[in-house]
Amino acid sequence: MDIYLYNTLTKEKDIFRPLNEKEVRMYSCGPTVYKDATIGNMRTNIFQDVLRRVLKYNGYKIKHVMNITDVGHLVSDGDEGEDKMIKSAREEHKTPLEIAKYYTKLFFDDLEDLNIETPEVICKATDYISEMLDYVKELVEKGYAYETSTAIYFDVSKLDKYPVLSNLNVEEQKAGARVDVDPEKKNPYDFALWIKAPQNHLMKWDSPWGPSYPGWHIECSAMSRKHLGEQFDIHTGRN
Repeated sequence: MDIYLYNTLTKEKDIFRPLNEKEVRMYSCGPTVYKDATIGNMRTNIFQDVLRRVLKYNGYKIKHVMNITDVGHLVSDGDEGEDKMIKSAREEHKTPLEIAKYYTKLFFDDLEDLNIETPEVICKATDYISEMLDYVKELVEKGYAYETSTAIYFDVSKLDKYPVLSNLNVEEQKAGARVDVDPEKKNPYDFALWIKAPQNHLMKWDSPWGPSYPGWHIECSAMSRKHLGEQFDIHTGRN
């Protein structure tokens, strides 16, 4: 039977046609494993599972990739504050690795209890640091990202259609209404790809910009490109 999906770009329901007629390549934003998953979190995974099953029922082979965010997701929407993993590790008197291992197991236990299929590829962010670094360096070399004293930011002004999927008029947004604006940013909406680490930061890696760690914005981009290529069929987000 025909499958119709809502097209965020056209704002219409379009018939689904995968890039490869025999296989659907799909990426899902997975959990940040610092706390127990909520009902709202698992609603996302139930949706992904229903979509998988519908596609498989219609004869498609599925290559489904899902990440596990075990570094880089800050407590602030404005690329500020501390990493959620480190905050949880401090509160529970454990290492970030222990926190990640414990809550990752709980998450997969929840999937099993809810009869949710496990994606074909599971990728932890900390296993893909080199791929993320390569991606950030590539963006800097091509002029899409720039360095400040605190981070490497993506320059949203380089993309004239940057807000097209969100239907957001960037010019009408008030800078600083939700978060403080970094004065070193070229544009208030530029986001951190790579963050320079304070000396006592628990999770950091060597990079061309000194000891640092990824921002969560770059993680899914690097891992999806690694496993699915530059283009794939479906990306499902996370709440």
